[in-house]
Amino acid sequence: MSRIRVGVLAGGASAERQISLATGIQIMTNLPTDRYEVVLLDPLALMANNPKLTEDQRAHARDLADHSGRVEALPERDRRELPAALQRQIEDAAARLEPATSAIVPAGGDRPIDVAFIALHGPWGEDGRIQGLLDLLGIPYVGSGVLASALAMDKAMTKAALFAAGIDVPAGFVVTEAENARDPEGVARRARETGYPLVVKPVQQGSSFGISMVDRPDQLPAAVVESLRYDDRALVEERLLGTELTVGVIGREPDLVALPVIEIVTRREFFDYKAKYDPELTDEICPARVSDEVARRAQELGIRSHRALGCLDLSRTDMILTADGRLPVLEVNTIPGMTANSLLPKAARVAGIPFGELLERLIAAALGEARAREGAGR
Repeated sequence: MSRIRVGVLAGGASAERQISLATGIQIMTNLPTDRYEVVLLDPLALMANNPKLTEDQRAHARDLADHSGRVEALPERDRRELPAALQRQIEDAAARLEPATSAIVPAGGDRPIDVAFIALHGPWGEDGRIQGLLDLLGIPYVGSGVLASALAMDKAMTKAALFAAGIDVPAGFVVTEAENARDPEGVARRARETGYPLVVKPVQQGSSFGISMVDRPDQLPAAVVESLRYDDRALVEERLLGTELTVGVIGREPDLVALPVIEIVTRREFFDYKAKYDPELTDEICPARVSDEVARRAQELGIRSHRALGCLDLSRTDMILTADGRLPVLEVNTIPGMTANSLLPKAARVAGIPFGELLERLIAAALGEARAREGAGR
C-alpha cells in the first residue's frame, strides 16, 4: 500500500511567513514516515505575478518556482525577538521548501498530493483564498473552508457573526484609512464613546502584528496609523482586563470536542509577538486555574464560536474572563499554531492526544470527507 502524500503548505506571503515555516516543519517531522510521504510546499511560488506583493516577494516567488536555491534570511525582527531554537526550525524549513506549483498542479510524471495540510498563517492562507484554490483543484485539505476561513480572518466579520449568534464580544468600531484621514475628530469621538482603555489592531492580521494598547486619547492617532500599516482597516475595541483564556476545538459535526482550557499569563504588557513565541516570557497553564463552572462555560463558548463561523476540523477561540464574570470572545483562529508546543496541541496533549496522533486524526478527517463526497457523487 502506497504512503499518503501530504502537502504541508507553509511560508506564503504574509507577515507571519516565518511562523508558518516553523509550524510546517513540525507537522512534517511529526508524521510517521512509514505511512506518509510529506512535502513542504510554499504557495508563494504561485504568486510571482501578484501585484499586491512587493517586488522582493515576487522575485522570491520566481526563485522558488525556478528552484534557484535562494537562501532565505531571517528578518531582523525575528533574529531579535524569536528564541534561537525556533529560528533554527524556521531556517531548516526554508531549506526544505519546494514550490507548490508542481505538487498542486503536477506536470509530466510528478505525483500529486493526496491531501493538503494548510500551515499558512495570516492573509493569503488563513483567509479562504488558498482554500478556494484547493476546492477548485479538487484537493482535500485539513481545516475550515472558504467562508469560515474568511469570516474568522476578518475580525470585524467575526464579531458580527458571533454577536448574531448571541455571543458576548467587546464593544468597538472599525476605522478605514480614508475615514482616519478625512475625519480624525470623528474617530476620536467614537473612541471616547467606546471608553478607554482601548486596544487597536488590524482587522486582518495575526501574531499580534500592528496591535497597540491605548490608555489615553493622545495615544490613539499613532495606534491607528500603526494598525493601518498592516491593513486598510483598523479595529478599535474596549480593552478588557482579566484572565486570558483560550479553548481549542477539534472534530467534525456531530462529534466536536472542546479541549481543556488554557490560561495565558504573560510578563509582557500583553500577549504580543515576542511573548507568543518565547516560553521564557509567557506561562501557558493547562488546565486553566479557573472554576469548573468557568471552564465549562469557556468550552461551550469555544464550540458555539466554532459552529457560528462554520469551522471544520480545528479552531481555537480566545476570550477574557473579567472581574465581573463576563467571558467575551476576542477572536477565533481557524489555523492556530500547530507546533508541538503551540496552544491547541498542548491542550490536546493534556486531553491524552499526542501531537502525532492529533495530526493523523486531522488528515484522516479530511480524506474521509473527500471519499464521502466521491461516494455521494457516483
